Amino acid sequence: MKKVLLLLAISTCLTGCWERANGEKVGVIVKCASEGAFIKTYECEMIRGGLSGASGVMGQSFHFTVENKNDIPLVDKALAEQKEVHIKYHKEWITMWRTETSDNSFLDEIG
Repeated sequence: MKKVLLLLAISTCLTGCWERANGEKVGVIVKCASEGAFIKTYECEMIRGGLSGASGVMGQSFHFTVENKNDIPLVDKALAEQKEVHIKYHKEWITMWRTETSDNSFLDEIG
């Protein structure tokens, strides 16, 4: 019984079933790279606002992890075109080794 409970606790921590927030953001993706020492993840950065009309004002950065490998070509295309994209994301409490970002944000949808 103890082994089953331990296995259940470990799998819960690894799957990230404790979502703490979700939302949507619009911005320009400026980085997407495969990172990680043991488990490779795709870590991306989006800049929101700023630099419009050569104002010189820097926007805020938003870091997120892409887990679905099918989304990588869409992210790469957005990165290459440097156009604003709309993303949906969620944040998790416990992610273990699934992300390199401290914010624990994960991409759900990109459009």
